[in-house]
Amino acid sequence: MAEWSLDLTEYAKKKQVEIKEVRKAYAFALYSSIVKKTPVDTGRARGNWNVSVGSPDTSTTETTQQKYNSKESIPTPNGDESIFISNNLDYIEKLEYGGYPNPPKGGSGKTVNGFSKQAPNGMVGVTLANNENIFNAAVRSVRGE
Repeated sequence: MAEWSLDLTEYAKKKQVEIKEVRKAYAFALYSSIVKKTPVDTGRARGNWNVSVGSPDTSTTETTQQKYNSKESIPTPNGDESIFISNNLDYIEKLEYGGYPNPPKGGSGKTVNGFSKQAPNGMVGVTLANNENIFNAAVRSVRGE
């Protein structure tokens, strides 16, 4: 009969904790990147990025402050629940995909060709283009590398 050098139940529990921590680290890294790339006028667009588990958070707020400052501060998924990063401001799609009046109304100088000068390529798409590096960094952070 074969003998195991470690308790498989304990090993499985450890792996589940690691997976949960990687998911939180990954979600926080994505969230942080998106928030940092979000143009700042009043700050409200940055303050309305939400992280939720199970279903998207459809709320909006007047806050201009980033909600989460560490992976520990974001919601924790149980099992394989989906983690959502959402923003429900009525103008967030224009920040991501463009569509502001061209030329801009009132000559604010904050847009060009329908896009925000601060984020002409959006925030989410640019972050997701770097998805593999962000995920690998999250894994390394949980491993302590």
